[in-house]
Amino acid sequence: MIGPPFDSLPEAALRRVALAQGDRLFAEADRADAIFAIETGSVHLVRVTVEGQRVVIARAGPGATLAEAALFADRYHCDAVAIEPAMAWRIDKSAVLAALRAGGDFAETLCAHLAGQVRQERLRREIIAIRSAEDRVLAALVGLGQPGTVTAFAAEIGLTQEACARALTRLVAAGRVSKVARGRYAAR
Repeated sequence: MIGPPFDSLPEAALRRVALAQGDRLFAEADRADAIFAIETGSVHLVRVTVEGQRVVIARAGPGATLAEAALFADRYHCDAVAIEPAMAWRIDKSAVLAALRAGGDFAETLCAHLAGQVRQERLRREIIAIRSAEDRVLAALVGLGQPGTVTAFAAEIGLTQEACARALTRLVAAGRVSKVARGRYAAR
């Protein structure tokens, strides 16, 4: 089920969307009529540069919202693409704006949620600045956890899957990280 503050919106304003890897949640220049909350999986926000290079401008995993700027825009400014199977909630833009105008708990809870996402993104950028792969992986496990596969985790922290896997192997051997399940790791 969807969490606060969206759980207080009318049921008609919410719709679950299942995505296969590679599916688009929305495309750049589509009419911006909703924001989205990710329940499971991961979605990347992608733009294409003038040279034609695809650039990931944001990543959204379980519990994150995306396309919040759509509340104040006519069109989406990027593509949203599932990088693994995902389940998302489509949240009607007009319902969110009405709840914001009404004030109260909805507005405060949404602002707190968005501020948490800003803090999380700043931490992720700080972690990406760490040069050593082992130190970066350990800092990410401590600060962010491993929300998905090793491949998704590596992409989240700006490493290749191979470099991330080697760092995890060395960290497990050094006793600084535990392998908690197949492909799943946690800091000790």
